Amino acid sequence: MAVRQEIEEIDVVVLTEAVGHWPVGAEGTVVMDFGEEKLLEMAGEVEDPLDLPVVHRDKLRLIEKYHR
Repeated sequence: MAVRQEIEEIDVVVLTEAVGHWPVGAEGTVVMDFGEEKLLEMAGEVEDPLDLPVVHRDKLRLIEKYHR
């Protein structure tokens, strides 16, 4: 059974479900941790350079852990 790592601030995550106009597989950085929900910084295109969606933990997969 896989152990689920805790997602914390500054970790890099990938969406496992579409969120708003962000597709599955889009990457973001956790900028605030609200427990089960995380505020992400998502960098986009010129028309939409930055987005800050709040996403439930179940829609995220950790891809890079910030090492303090």
